[in-house]
Amino acid sequence: MPRTARLTRDDWAAAALDALAEGGPSAVAVEPVAARLGASKSSFYWLFENRQALLDAALERWERTQTETVAARLAEIPDPAERLRRLVHQAFAAPDYGDLTLRLLTASDDPAVRSVAERVTRRRLAVIETAFAELGHSPELARHYATMSYSTYLGAAALRRVGAAPEDPHAYVDAVLAPFGIPPGA
Repeated sequence: MPRTARLTRDDWAAAALDALAEGGPSAVAVEPVAARLGASKSSFYWLFENRQALLDAALERWERTQTETVAARLAEIPDPAERLRRLVHQAFAAPDYGDLTLRLLTASDDPAVRSVAERVTRRRLAVIETAFAELGHSPELARHYATMSYSTYLGAAALRRVGAAPEDPHAYVDAVLAPFGIPPGA
């Protein structure tokens, strides 16, 4: 069925991000992404110079929607314990995000992917570290707790990929946060 609406760069970036999540950087190719959108390959060239520009747009979308937008929403929560609780619950409620993050971190031999993955990782760790510091932990301990928390998130994403995800995500999140002195959420 032919498309009647004109596709935007963001439409292409979203489809490329889906391809990236499923197959890594090599899955971001013009023809398969065009097929996902029901678009012609030639329509791609009205919006992008080449495949690399599409990959860059997908990575920018990932960083914006799954890191910067989330960080901005979390910054509105004054209580650092509640901020951490919501962050962890959100991370485990959207398993595709963890899978994509894990895929991008393991595909970091691609220079474009590597620079964005490094920047996103540093940003996410900083958000978590800040919350732990606001809870009264020393900078060094806050940094360690942030690394432990993020490692747990990535480990759970890896386990999900092989069908070994926790059966009760809410209980799991509460158990993850308990050693840091964060009580279960309501």
